Amino acid sequence: MEDLQKQALIRIVDDDESLLFSTQIYLEALGWKVVTYNNAVDFLNRDNLNLPGCLILDVRMPRMTGLELQELLESRGFAHFPIIFLSGHGDIEMAVHTMSHGAVTFLEKPADPEKLAEAVKKAVSIGIKKGSAEKELRDLRRKFNSLTPREVEVIKLVSKGLSNKEIAEALNVALTTVKMHRGNAVDKLEVHSAAELTKALVSLGEAL
Repeated sequence: MEDLQKQALIRIVDDDESLLFSTQIYLEALGWKVVTYNNAVDFLNRDNLNLPGCLILDVRMPRMTGLELQELLESRGFAHFPIIFLSGHGDIEMAVHTMSHGAVTFLEKPADPEKLAEAVKKAVSIGIKKGSAEKELRDLRRKFNSLTPREVEVIKLVSKGLSNKEIAEALNVALTTVKMHRGNAVDKLEVHSAAELTKALVSLGEAL
């Protein structure tokens, strides 16, 4: 729990100033770092979504609703960012919609403090795991993009289970050339076996 709190920033977006203040005080008392915004536009303009954590978001707000903000974050590539919805006007259809678009949970106002605390812990844990996975995938994509076209050809054939000799025949090149390209590709991707190589290609959607 302490490790999560050191890494995470909790954002609260709500046009109810008293709720903003009371929720911030409560979560800070539990050890979380908290920042508040009274509208979604300010949140978008001022927040750094690359910092791990979660978003506690009201549904009905002027200028931009919570649902509109969720859709905008999704369109900008932040679908993985964990959201806890709070609403005094929630219904089952709305809850199902937000959850189907990745929200961690949907709580009705006034939220039970213990349920909110548990939801924040869960959301932060999910966010950190997803963020770590996203970073690993970005790093892997960067490494893959550093490969030459011939290295890509070779490793894709490796992932199909072909031996170096079979690859040499398929590409009509010398065996030593295949070994060189395979070795260079493995070094660049930082994998240690054909199985790891195949897993990397599958993760990137590059497997044949």
